[in-house]
Amino acid sequence: MEDDRLDLGLVDTVEATDVGEPGQRTFKITVASPRGEAVIWMEKEQMFQIGLAIKQFITVEEPPSSPTPYEPEYPAPPTPGKSEFKASEMRIRHDLRSDVFTVEATDPDSEAEDDNEEPATTVQFSFTREVATGLSEAALEAVSKGRPRCELCGGPKDPGGHVCPKTNGHHKGDFELA
Repeated sequence: MEDDRLDLGLVDTVEATDVGEPGQRTFKITVASPRGEAVIWMEKEQMFQIGLAIKQFITVEEPPSSPTPYEPEYPAPPTPGKSEFKASEMRIRHDLRSDVFTVEATDPDSEAEDDNEEPATTVQFSFTREVATGLSEAALEAVSKGRPRCELCGGPKDPGGHVCPKTNGHHKGDFELA
């Protein structure tokens, strides 16, 4: 069965943010273009990997001297589309000719298990190198605002304290290292 695909084409805005308090945060990328808009919720690791992959690629690969114009992969929807979901699967790719990045995200709740169900919803959006740089920085900043780490075990400290396995669970406070 075919995917229900929303291709937003070259987007005007891309924002990577976190919502909530450390330890209870969720992460999202919000995108908009004349073709529509999407809010894609994801796990912290997914946000981190997108930011890191873009940063590494931009650091290593030089832009082409004369990029070709970008052409969307799929036709525009008849009316601007809207989508919001938590992604199960995400992919990022780069077109060397146009120097444009494309992210593709799939909604796990819409995947068909038999012929009577809806096809999987996929949103894809593309952006320039300049936008990619901003997205990478915002994604890495969002994931870095987590809970402080324990000096002994490296585990995250909750606001109410931390039971450190290195102290056999006997110390619940912060440590002062000499």
